[in-house]
Amino acid sequence: MKKLKVIDLFAGCGGFSKGFEEAGFENIVSNDIWEPAGKTFTHNHKLGKFILGDITNKNVKKEIVNNSRGCHVIVGGPPCQAYSMAGIRNVDDPRGKLFEDYLKIVNKIQPKYFVIENVKGLLSMEHDRPNLMPDEQKKLNKIKKLEKLKTALLLKRKQSLNTSQIKFTKNESIILEETKQKLKEIKKNTSYLRVKVTDMIKKRFEKIGYDVKMEVLNAANYGVPQKRERVIFIGSLNGLPIKFPNQTYKQKINDTGDLFKSNLSNWITVRETIDDIKNLPENIKFNHIFTKCGKDFLKKIKKTKIGTSVYGGYADAYFRSYPDEPSRTVKENHGGVFIHYEKDRFMTPRELARLQSFNDDFLFEGTKSQILVQIGNAVPPLLSFNIANSLKENL
Repeated sequence: MKKLKVIDLFAGCGGFSKGFEEAGFENIVSNDIWEPAGKTFTHNHKLGKFILGDITNKNVKKEIVNNSRGCHVIVGGPPCQAYSMAGIRNVDDPRGKLFEDYLKIVNKIQPKYFVIENVKGLLSMEHDRPNLMPDEQKKLNKIKKLEKLKTALLLKRKQSLNTSQIKFTKNESIILEETKQKLKEIKKNTSYLRVKVTDMIKKRFEKIGYDVKMEVLNAANYGVPQKRERVIFIGSLNGLPIKFPNQTYKQKINDTGDLFKSNLSNWITVRETIDDIKNLPENIKFNHIFTKCGKDFLKKIKKTKIGTSVYGGYADAYFRSYPDEPSRTVKENHGGVFIHYEKDRFMTPRELARLQSFNDDFLFEGTKSQILVQIGNAVPPLLSFNIANSLKENL
């Protein structure tokens, strides 16, 4: 029996590919633009061709297609920064249009299935409706002007919270609220000027012959020790059935009762996942790398209780994780990673990789900061594995 073959676009360090490989697929070609991620990918995936380069470049596309013979599935997660609820979203951000390059390759190769992974914020993201009339475009331009002002003010307010050198004045606060109100009023009767990104993605793929379904999957429901919700699109060619993976784990409410009765195992916790390596000395080759911090910051860490962050509240940055439930979403977060539930230190890249369901033999290349980006941006291999198995049944 011939092995099923997969292509991974926007591959990063290779979490998507790793899950498909563990489900029995053969990775034949992958692509990413970032060299550190490419080095990690090639270190951990010995088969297939990795193409380092910009997917918008026609020669890169051509090389991907030329190495795609026998492909059954294309997977990928186009960069999500333009859609992320964690940032200030911009509908004109070119990174939000990279799915078009993904689509062009799917159209050229015509695999039986494709899979797209993206952030949950995609559900509320909109794009301009094409072919607007001049008066409609004028209205949209007015909305964009107000959105640009709102974005600038929100950014300044955020920066002012992090540094005393930037002041967010009372007048600016008033302007921000007025701008929000103006946008709210004008958008009441202009919703037709934009379309949901999710609807647009579906229609674009339907035009090239694919049935498309979309669901939000929580990685914790598939054995990943992390409450990570992601939008998953699955497209099928020529009427092949689309089946999302069945849930294999469930949330536990407390020690006396479960959220619902079933034979499913309870969510995997942080403690279960990383407790055995909490006392290990630093091991750079194993990616168990400690973060050095000053005495003042260390004092703040020691005062930080479980379920709070170093800077108060419940911000994800420097958050001391709950030990007996899955972690919050592991993010790149510019180095502001989780604080260990027991030790007064940052979690190491290896601990974070485990929370992403990477096996210990998956080793990351690059500096510590580059490794943290790779881990945070990856598709959890165990979630990918479950998706791959759901497709295998119909291949």
